[in-house]
This record gives sequence, structure tokens and C-alpha cells, in this order.
Amino acid sequence: MIRARTVFRIFMPVVVIATALGPFFTQDEPAVGPARSDRASQGCLSCHGGIEEMHPWHHLTCVDCHGGNGDAAQQKAAHVSPRRKLPGDERILPRDQDLAYLRFVNPTNLRVAGSVCGVCHGDAVSNLERSLHGTTAGHLSDGLYENGYLANRTKRYGIFPVTAAENAETPAHGFPSLTALPRFDPYAERDRIATHFIDAVRKSCLQCHLWSEGRAVRGRLGQDGDYRSDGCAACHVTYADSGLTQTDDPTIGKLEPGHPIRHVLTSKIPTETCTRCHYGDASIGLHFRGLAQLVPGMPAGPEVPNTTDSRLNGAFYLRDPEQRPADIHHAAGLACIDCHTVSDVMGDGNIYGEMEHAVEIECTTCHGTLERLSDGTTSRGRALPQLVRRGERVFMRSKLSGRVHIVKQTQHVVDPAHPHYNPRAAAAMTNDHDGLECYGCHNAWNVNFFGFHFDRNESFTQLDMLSGERTAGRVTTLEKVFATFDSLTLGRNSEGMIAPYLVGFSTFTTVRDAEGKTIIDQRMPETAAGLSGMTMVAHQMHTVRPAARSCVECHRSSAAWGLGTDSFALTRQLVLSTAPTGLEIVGIDRQNLAQSRLLARASMPAPSDIALTVDPLQAFAREAWVAVPGHGLTGLDLERPAFPEKLAELALPEIRAVERSGDHLLVAAGARGLVIVDVSDPHQPTQVGLAKTEDARDVAWLSYYAFVADGAAGLAIVDVADPVQPRLISRIDLNGAKNRRPNAAQRVVAFFQNGRPKASSRQRSPARLLVAVGDGELGVTILDATDPARPRQLFRNPGSLSSLATLDVVDLAITSKFDLGSPGGEIRSEEHPYLYVLANARRRQGSAPEPRWFSIRITDPTAPKLVGELTLPGGGIASGFGLLRLYNPPFLTFHALVTRRNRAAVFLDLTKSTAPKIAEEIPTLRGTGRLAVESMRFDQQIDATGRRLKDVSHEGAGYLSREEIVRLLRVKLPKDGSVDR
Repeated sequence: MIRARTVFRIFMPVVVIATALGPFFTQDEPAVGPARSDRASQGCLSCHGGIEEMHPWHHLTCVDCHGGNGDAAQQKAAHVSPRRKLPGDERILPRDQDLAYLRFVNPTNLRVAGSVCGVCHGDAVSNLERSLHGTTAGHLSDGLYENGYLANRTKRYGIFPVTAAENAETPAHGFPSLTALPRFDPYAERDRIATHFIDAVRKSCLQCHLWSEGRAVRGRLGQDGDYRSDGCAACHVTYADSGLTQTDDPTIGKLEPGHPIRHVLTSKIPTETCTRCHYGDASIGLHFRGLAQLVPGMPAGPEVPNTTDSRLNGAFYLRDPEQRPADIHHAAGLACIDCHTVSDVMGDGNIYGEMEHAVEIECTTCHGTLERLSDGTTSRGRALPQLVRRGERVFMRSKLSGRVHIVKQTQHVVDPAHPHYNPRAAAAMTNDHDGLECYGCHNAWNVNFFGFHFDRNESFTQLDMLSGERTAGRVTTLEKVFATFDSLTLGRNSEGMIAPYLVGFSTFTTVRDAEGKTIIDQRMPETAAGLSGMTMVAHQMHTVRPAARSCVECHRSSAAWGLGTDSFALTRQLVLSTAPTGLEIVGIDRQNLAQSRLLARASMPAPSDIALTVDPLQAFAREAWVAVPGHGLTGLDLERPAFPEKLAELALPEIRAVERSGDHLLVAAGARGLVIVDVSDPHQPTQVGLAKTEDARDVAWLSYYAFVADGAAGLAIVDVADPVQPRLISRIDLNGAKNRRPNAAQRVVAFFQNGRPKASSRQRSPARLLVAVGDGELGVTILDATDPARPRQLFRNPGSLSSLATLDVVDLAITSKFDLGSPGGEIRSEEHPYLYVLANARRRQGSAPEPRWFSIRITDPTAPKLVGELTLPGGGIASGFGLLRLYNPPFLTFHALVTRRNRAAVFLDLTKSTAPKIAEEIPTLRGTGRLAVESMRFDQQIDATGRRLKDVSHEGAGYLSREEIVRLLRVKLPKDGSVDR
């Protein structure tokens, strides 16, 4: 890990630096006292005596801002009266509603700000109305495109119609105008997600902009952390989390929430003001402060470690300073406004549709590049007044605190002669990484909620915030399915740079009509381009830390480049299982597992394994490729799963197991070795490659490597990046070099483990490519294959994890899982990788085998921990299992379907990792071998061929080609610890 010295180490001389550099920085805003008593305000101050001066830079009277009659001695004559009572809820008022009264209530309301604030700040107000804070164009249009409502990525809608300035030239990424959001159309096609999603936008997505004060309207209790104003005051007037005021105005109730702390405008905007809004969606306001939204069902509160003591935004948050630390800039005392410019926040007069086009600040603005020191200007050539360069040193004075910070320069970090030199950083910060955003490596962590669930129920009504009417259809969009803090996905952003990707607000949909009948059941969105709308978007995570990610997190993980994992795979409807007489196709009832039923059997002699092809939009099974020992490969058409039809056959008599990799199948074919079959034309499978191994019994695919359980020869690793010419690159004897006893490797799985921050040591935990091998003699062996040419053993289990004498491993799986802690906080909520093992175990030599389940935590794979163990009732010989992740709102349940010879199949409930238990026994299901589960991998964006599966809503952004990914995964890493050992 890079152990760069942090800005914390340079705070000691801050006073001296501030004194020496003081004249070079802009001056503080003026002090604030009571409002001046002049003739125009005398009537107002007769009641509001003691109220603070709102505009300390230049005196304005009460009437200058609020209107009304400053000479009147009576309230009724002095105040502006409403034409009709305001609704008092979070609806968005029309632009022309009662403007005189809205000005009186809040002179910075965007409906009137042009004639109040705009007298002096005309351009700023005009720009603000066209900014993303004013239009919300990106959020609105992104969701509508992802759900098939918009035909292209062009941004069309804002909160209100807006046009570019007269005679203004539309920039490359700008738009000439935006129109208002359309209404929900009750006569549109009822079975289309797009029909219903527009209702979600109007009812739940219109609170984060400056035309409204959001849901925390004045007087509404329990909105801590959400209280703010609208218009200019949303940023320039500070509110407490509680919404309670400390003003000296005697007329303002001190116990009524929704008032600012004081009656004062400020340009020193604290981070807490920004995070009144920026805590949802991409969660940058939470990440920046070292907070994260909770995993559904996670205990939290004052007595629960690593969670906040009080609610903000209606929720407790996760706070884990060790593994989920705050951004280094926040930890150093910098605020959002120290980096982000006026143009970033208030716009530059153009209408943009994405944050990356509206923001002009870059990491290099302050830290410079390899070629030059910072010149203190943004990407658009605007100077930052808080940034000063003296010789070769650059300083920033915080606009909020006034503290002066030394800003390390990229040139100095790679210069061996400079005190800031860091050899590990210099090894990484080369021209080879020119196309990589700085925060591509320095984003320490992020929360990803794969699979938001959008539910619309027409049995209830809800407020349409634009029309102000309650209409049929209650919508919820915040139900989360999968949660992870450890994932890393990278791709190109709209500027063509490699950047981290994050789940935005991609949802799958359920809709019920007024009678409660389901119209749409957990359907995935589809864009007009014919791709899945379960997308991710490039983001600056705002979790920058000095310890960068290790090389292997990019250069050995295919998941980092969008190829996905099985950890976030939502089970759809089918499970397929091998049986002595053929293939069994099972329909899963996710709400009542006991009602799961056998749909069909496809006759074939004792198949041994299955690989599924699913359609990329809904993840319904399209083809099954079945290994039939003694015969070969059989393809089945599953378009009608109750009536499977044979597609093709390919003779491979020694076939044992089969794994899917894009358009190819990796086939473990016994003494023939690893056979690669092209199934791009499912009617004509064709053998295209062969890697000779000793006794290939099973195969796993990861990062364009095939990991082969090679019987007596142990583990073989084959480079399959070129499927026509696969290369055997290494093998490892699971017994060790000194033990001549033959192996019996028969099952294999692979998993990439990302690193985690360790804030106290300013390092990260190791990232590794892990392989687990199930052996009929040795039990389970865990290996580190981060360097596939030199795999090494991390752990070997000859029964040491159990009191059992022998473990004949029949099936394995590795997955990431978030474990919920105890309500009292004694047990922490944590994310862990788990190795699941199904084995036929013997208590002593010669005893009858019994089917056993093991749940093994491998957070530290050198010292795995057995946390759950179960003997399956009824005996029998265990033969295989499949993992099922079922979503029944609002929670995800996690199961394994286990098969046994001559015994009923069993559902295990794995939701609580430390206590696996029998959920249901299904007598009608008697599959006896390997299983394949129909599922949607939410984190998979492309397939192994590089083919796009999921869309990206930002023009110009997307994932790398297959060739680029393979080249990155084959980079030779330095032997200085970058490959974690």
C-alpha cells in the first residue's frame, strides 16, 4: 500500500503559515450584528427587535428584501397577506403562485429571487435557475431513460421549463432548453415499466432541488438533518440539524423546527448545509463524512457500535472510522466549498444534464500533474482565490475555518529529491496511468446497493408533488436488495477517463392495480437501446484516502471491469438439477418454498453438470448446456421451460463438468483435459480449443483464467483469454511437495477478494484472487492465485475445521454476504466472504457417511473460521447445491437448495450465517446432482466477450472492450508487494 504522509502531519505550522500568507488570501466576510434601525425598518423592528443583520456585506432594509410596509405599526398592515393559505406540505408550488407573499416569506425563493437578489446578483440568479441544482435534469432524465420512458440520453425535463440565455451558444455538453415533466398517463400500456415510472418521479424524486424546501417543511417534526430553505437561502442560510433557531428575534418560536440558526446570509457554507440534500442516491455527502446508509434490517442507534447515536434524514447511519473512514479532505477539516467553485454549485449559465459536465474542479486543479505544479485554475481556466502558490509550494486556505493547508504536488511525490517523495506512489503514478482518474485508485470504499426495488400500488393514493393532487398509486423506491461496501467497478466516464462506477438509482419494478392484482412482478427495466436499465454510473466517490488500492484490485479482478460476480445474483424462477434419468426443471415459489414444483424432466443418461445461458434483460433461462458422461454435451432450449427441446449435441465422452464464459463453454473432460466449445450458434456447438491436463473433473472461470480441479494432479490453471489457444500456465499439488500421496481434486470455485481500508495503520487489507478446491481425501484447500503462474496455498483442511475424520467434498461456493448484527450491538453487522461446503462426512474410519453443510468465513483466508455446521436430516448421500437469493419486500432471504441421492431435496435457510437451518423439505424434488440457478447478476455490466448487457445513461461513458480488459488483467505486476502476500 502507498504510505504517503497525510496533511495531518503538516498542521503544526498552520498558524505561522496563515500569518505569513494572510495578505495573499481573500478577506473574511464581515461580522454580523443586530439589524440596523433605519426609517424603512423601524416598523418591522418594533416587533422584531434584536433580529440579526441578514446581509452584512451591504445594508438592506427589511422591505428591500421582504416587501411589505416598514412604516406600519400593526402586523396586518406591515405584513403581506397570502391570497390563499399555502398547503404546508412538500408539493412544488407553481412558478407564478402568490409571488408577493412568497417574497415576504422568503425573498430568495427562485420564483422571486430575480427581482430581489437579482437586483445586484442578476447573473448568479439566472445561472442558478439553469444549474443542476435548479433543474435536477440529470436525475430526472437518467431514470426515465433507464426505465424506457425516453428514447435517448438527451436530457429533456426539468422541474420547470427553462431555456438558455438569449443569443447564448450551447456548449458541447449543454442543452438549449428543458420542458416540464409530463403527467402519468392512466391509459398508457399497463404492463410497461415506463408507464408507471413517471409516477415515481413525480411523487418521490422531486425533493432535492431549489424550487422546494423538501420534506422538512416548517413546523414538521422529526426531520432532523433535512431542514433547509429553498432558493438562494438553501445554501446561504445555515440551519441546525434539529431545525431549531437561536435568533434574537423575539417573535420566532424557539421550539418550532424549520427556522435557520440565525437570520444571516453567509458565504461560509458548512459541509452540513450541502449534506442536507446530498445524502441519497450516490451518497457522496455520506461517504465524504465517513457515513453510509444502513443495510436493510441492520440494528442501529445509540447503543449499537459503529452506527450514529441519533437519526439524521430520518435514519441512523453506519459509522465505522476504521474500515469506512471519512474522506481525507473532510478529516483534514476542509469543507465542500473549499474545492467546489461557485460555477460548480450555481452553474455557469448553461443547461447541463450531468454532474461531470457542470463541475469544473479536478484533482489536478490543486495537486497538479506529473508535468506541472498547480497553477490554481480549474478545467475552465477560472482561478481559485483560496489557492496560492509561493515558489514550488502550494497552499490552500479553508474558506470555512481559515486554516491554511499545504497542498502536496504530484510532481513532488514522484521526485526522489523532494521531501514528499513516496517510492510506492512513484511506481504507480506513471504515464501508463494517464487515462486514470486520481480517485480511481484513491477511492477507499463505497456503498453499493445493487437492485433497488420500485413498487407502485394503486390501492393507495399519494401526493403528486407537481400537480398538488393526491392520485392513485403509492410509490416506494428505497427498498434495497443487495448491499456491499467492498465492491469495485471501473469504466470510462464521459470524459473518457477510467473512473469508479456506482449504482445510481437503478430499480426493478413491481406494480399492483387497485384490486391488489399484480400487473408487473419484479421485472427488470429495459432501455430504448434494448439493453438492461439496471445500470451503474461513473462517480467521484468522495472517499479519497492516502492509501491507494493495490494493483491487483484492477489488474487481477474481472469484476472490477464489469464482468460481475455471483454475490449479487437475484434468483428468478427456475432451478435445474441433474438426476440419474435426466435433467429436472424446478419452478421456485419465492414466497412459499414448500410450493416449489417440478415443471419438467428432460431424459438423458445420468448428466453430471449444467451451465445456463440467461437472457440479459430479465435473466430468464434461454439455454441449458448439460454434461452427460459417456456421451458429451447436450444443449436444451428453455424458452418454454415446461417443454424443453433439444438444440444440439457434441460428442465428448469423458465430459465431467461445464462452465459458461460468454460465447464459450469450458468443459472439464477427464483425461482429455480442458476443452473449449464455441456456442455462439447454439444449434452448432464447436470445439475450438484444448488444454491438456491429467484428469479434469471440474472447472471455474475468473478473470479469463480457468481453474481446473484435476483429480490426482491437484489444481491446474489455464489462461483462456484466447479460447482457441488456451495455455496451461501452472499447477499445484494440494498435498505439498513433500507428500507423495495423490490428490483427489474434484470441485473448484474462484473468488476475488477486494481490500478494505485500515485507517489506523493507513494501509489496506490484502486483495486476493482466491481459489478453493474440494478434494475427496483432503477436504478443502484455499489458495492464493493472484499470481496465477505461482499459486500458493493459504490453508489446507484435513478435517481441522471439524471434528470429523474425513470430508468427501461434493460441492463448493464462495460468495460475499452482509451479516446483520444483534439488536443490542454485541454482534457487529459486517460484510464477509463465505465458503460454503457440502460434503459426505465420516465421524470415524469405516462409519457410514452423512451429508454435512459447512459455512466457513474466509475474511482472512489464511485462518478461515467455521461459523455454521449442519447435518442434513434423513441421511442419504449429498450430491450438490445451488444458492438462491430471493427478494420478498422488504427483505432478501438467502437459501441453498441441496440435493441427495434417493432423498428429498432440502432448502436450507442461510440468512443467519452462524445458524444454518432446514427451511423446507420438498419430497417431489429428487434431483441428485449439480444445480444451476436462473439469476440476474446485478453487478455484471458486460459479458466475457465484451458485449454490453446493461446500459449507461451518460453519453460517452461505458465499459472497456474485451481486448482492453484482457490486456489490463495480464499486466505484469512489480515484485515489491503490489501483489499482496
